[in-house]
This record gives sequence, C-alpha cells and structure tokens, in this order.
Amino acid sequence: MSETSRNAECDFEGLPCEVQRGVLELRSDFLLLLEPDGRVRWWGEGAREFLGGGHEPARSFAELAHPDDRERTQRALGGWAAGRGNAAPILENRVRTHGGRVRPVAWSITPVREGERVTGLLCLGRDITPQKQYENALMESDARHRALLKGVHDPLITIDLNGLIQSASDSVEPVFGYRPDELVGRNIRVLLPEPYRSEHDGYLETYRATRVTNILGTTREFTVVHKSGEELPIELSVARVDIPGQAEPLFTGSFRDIRRRKAAEAALREREQRLRAIFDQEFQLVGLLDAAGTLLETNRASLSLVGCKREDVVGRFYPDTPWWQGSEASRQRLIEAIPRVLAGGFERFEVEHTDRSGVVHVIDFSLKPVFDADGNVTHMIPEGRDISELKRVQESEHQLLRALAEVGESAAVMAHEIKNPITAVNFALKAVADRLGEDSREVIEDLSDRMQHLERKLRGTLSFVRPLDLHPQRVETRELLGRVQALLKAEMTRAQVTLELDARSPDLAFQADRARVEDVLVNLVRNASQAVGAGGRVVVSCRPAEPGQVELVVDDDGPGIPEDKRAHLFKPFVTTRSEGTGLGLAICRRIVEAHGGRVAIQDGPLGGARFVVRLPRRCRD
Repeated sequence: MSETSRNAECDFEGLPCEVQRGVLELRSDFLLLLEPDGRVRWWGEGAREFLGGGHEPARSFAELAHPDDRERTQRALGGWAAGRGNAAPILENRVRTHGGRVRPVAWSITPVREGERVTGLLCLGRDITPQKQYENALMESDARHRALLKGVHDPLITIDLNGLIQSASDSVEPVFGYRPDELVGRNIRVLLPEPYRSEHDGYLETYRATRVTNILGTTREFTVVHKSGEELPIELSVARVDIPGQAEPLFTGSFRDIRRRKAAEAALREREQRLRAIFDQEFQLVGLLDAAGTLLETNRASLSLVGCKREDVVGRFYPDTPWWQGSEASRQRLIEAIPRVLAGGFERFEVEHTDRSGVVHVIDFSLKPVFDADGNVTHMIPEGRDISELKRVQESEHQLLRALAEVGESAAVMAHEIKNPITAVNFALKAVADRLGEDSREVIEDLSDRMQHLERKLRGTLSFVRPLDLHPQRVETRELLGRVQALLKAEMTRAQVTLELDARSPDLAFQADRARVEDVLVNLVRNASQAVGAGGRVVVSCRPAEPGQVELVVDDDGPGIPEDKRAHLFKPFVTTRSEGTGLGLAICRRIVEAHGGRVAIQDGPLGGARFVVRLPRRCRD
C-alpha cells in the first residue's frame, strides 16, 4: 500500500463516525476532504479516477476548477471555512477530468467541526453532465418552440385534454384578434361559434372515455369567431402530441385563414357562371379542344343542333362526335386540319349537317389555335356559324340581281326606242300649236310639256340604269366649288337665289371622278334653290372629316325636309316636286356610294336642310 493510500485510510479512519457513514452511503459519487484553507487533504477513489490519479493531496481545490470558475469556487470555500452558514451549500462549477475533458460538477460542501472550530470541509461531487445536457436540450427545445410559435405563418394553438389553451403562436392575433397571452389558460371554446361552443366539452369527454375521434389527422373547413364577434372561415388540422413522461396528450390545431381563398373562389365561380352564360347564349356553335383533339367543352347551341347532352360528347375525340357523322369527307377533312392548327395555322371550310328533323344546315366552320405565353398551342377552338339562311338570301339576291339586270337592259332598250318618237311628237305638237287658235294652242302646249316631262324621265332612267364608269383624279375643293358656282350663276340669278361659297372652307384635295362629283353638287344646289325660292340663300362649303375623309356640304334657309320623308328621299322616282323625275337624288347617292362614300340629310344651321356628302380622300394635300 502506498504512503498516500495509507494516509488516506488513516485520515478516513480518523473521521467522525457520522462522516464515515455518509461517505459509505455516497461511494457512488466522488469525495474530497479539504483543509480549511482549501487544500486537498484526502480524496476518495472515485475522485482520483475522475480528476486524475496524479493529483497530489496538497493541491488546492480551487485549482481543480475551470479557470473561469476558480474565483467563484474560492469565494464559496472561504465563506464556509470562516464558519458562515449551517446548511450544506450546493456549488456548481466546471472541472477538467483525468482525460482532459471539461465536465460540469455539483458539489455538496459540509464543514467538519471540532466544537465551534471548523477543521475541514467535506466536498461530495457528482458529475451532472447528463443533467446539463438534458437541461440544454430542454432549453433548446423550448427556444425552438418559442421561435416556432413566433414565426409560424398560420395560427397554431395547443390545448390539453380539458380544452384549455396551453400555447398560442403570435400569428393568432392578425387572424383572431387576440394576443397569445389573452388566449393561454382559456378554454378553446372562446374561438368556436354555436353550436360547437356548447358541444365542445362533450366532444372531449367522449374522447377521454373512448379515445376515438374523427378530427385527428384530417383537414376540414371550419368557422371560428373573431374577438370582435365576426365569424371567419378557416381550414383546421388537428394532431395529437404525446409528451414523454406525461400521462395525458396535448392537441395541436393549425388554423389557416381562407377568407381570401373563399372570396377568390366566389369570384371565380361568378366569373365562370358569367362566362358559361355568355358561352351558352352564344348564337354560334362554339367548343374547346385540347391539343389531342379531345372535346373539353361545348355550348348549348352546338348541343341543340345534334340533340345530345353535354356528357354525351365531352371527353370524346372531336371528329368522332355527332357533328361529323353525316359526311365522311368532312370528318376526314377535319382530321387532316387538326395537325395544321396545332402547328399554328387556321382552318376554315363549309360543311353541311342534317339535324334531327331532316333540315340541312350549311355551317361555316373554323378551327383556330390558342397559344400560351411561350407561343405553344395548348388548345383549339372549333366554331361554326349556321349560314343556311344567309345562303338562301344570297341565292335569292343573286336571282333578283339577274332579274333586275334583265329588266334594266330591257328598260334601257325601251327607253331608247321611246325617246326618239316622243321627241318627234313633241316637235310636231309645237308645229301644230302655231297654226291653231288660242284655246287649242293651250291644250297642245300642255300636251307638249307633258311629253317633255316624260322625255326627262326617260333620260334619267337611261342614266340611272347605265353602269357607272368612274375616272378618278386629284380634285381640289376650292376649284370644285368655284366651278359649281360658275356653272349655276346665271340660273341662280334668274331664280333670285343667292349662292355663296363659305370663305372659311379649307382647300382640300381628294381622289374622285371630278365630273361625277360636280354633277352631284350641281344637283344638290339646284334642289336647294328650288326649295328656298326667290330671295332664298344657299351656302356650299367643305371640311375635313376623320379618318381620312372629306365632307362637301350644301346648306339652305328653306323650309327643310320632314324627318319622316328623309329615309325615302334617295329612292328612285321619289320626289317632293310635281315636275321632278324622282331620279336626281337617287343618282347622286349612286355616284357617291360608287366612290365609297355616303350622303346624308340633316337639319342645317340656316334653318333649312343640310346635305352632307362624305368621300374618302385617298390622296395627300
């Protein structure tokens, strides 16, 4: 036995009996006996193994501590060596072990007394590394839990088996209006509307008795109550949390505010309903295909044509639907068109379809692509326009035009054949009138006037039915209006009508047949002159019109033209004057429309009528 061991045994045997019993009871920890000044007098076997067998007993206890803990350790020992305090203090510090590791140790220090004098300090040490690790893990877990509750976006609430709220995330306040500390300790019923508020405790009681519930592990839509009393839609997910060492579980509820989603869903449903209503009310036959040619949607008009339901056709390859079963050639044409449309093309052709009642419909069919943001074709839109009535109208118009052309040719021939005899008869009547008496002469002259009127109508008819042969050229408005004024000057003087050119009119240029447009203005000015009578006033002007058009305007201060007569005034053989042929305005409109323009009647600023001729300019000033 070494000297150190003998001394240790001797010193140990010299301890009081109660100290020896304490040492024997605590042999699982490690023990040190210190001098009052803190030097190690003796240490047990456990202390030597933990702190290192090479330590000399004379070494200071404070030197065993980590450098950062030595001053605090020395102060504690000094206080007990001086006899301050009766209870055994607990000192925690860090020591360096025999293997060089730093470990936390809890020391229980008891003064050894002889009477009132402290003769030593008995230090019982215990390695508390596992405890510290557990405490650190617990603090880290608690910190993570607090960080989770602070940073989680959706409200997170934990309750116990009695429904009492144990914790709440910071995100409960924006959604529920409560601060987390206002909820902790309260029953979860505070967030529930009726009847769930009154029934919730019963749910928990049933779970405690049966351990059966349908809410765990699911996500369901629910309604909660805001602090203000407003009910809010949420998504609720509930999970059970079993805590080690605790008999009863906790329940964590994750609440997701779905107000925006609900509003978006409602808006989307409303939009879909509007689009569906528009889609179904569309007169045309419309559908939607995916890139494989499968029918995804179709409207009511399309379904009515073939007499089937939506579920009968949606999901089928479009060429195999009832719309394409009447003609294999048309079906094959559609199949060949699909790849071209998927490549970005556009297909259009006519197809005939016989409905359930046996009526044949002519469909103007088109298939066009739908592109995504990258320019790829994702869908196709088939569209059909029932042009059966249009075809029938076009055929009727074609037949009518052919008949009118034949009538026009016959009328022109007849008018030409009648014109010469009428002229001859008119000359003959005038010659006879010179040889007759006064009374007979009046009858003959009246008959001659009637023949002249008939001749004018025949000339007008020939002019109206004769095809227009336009010779467009550059026309300047100032020159055009000046020529019209010069041509009608003598005529206006005899009629005692003032013809003015508006000095504010700009000099514009446009492309037209000069002679034809001149005829139009001359005709309009004559009509205005006849309407105003002696002392009347007629003003001719021009002005630019957008886009790219020019307007020639004839105003008068006459009685005007009633609204109910304006719509018929440009029709052939319609006139407001007994001596008129009824073809002048009809010819004017024909000339204007042949130029791509239009003529209209309005109320004029002079109190009478205003005729506006609008023509395309088609040339630069």
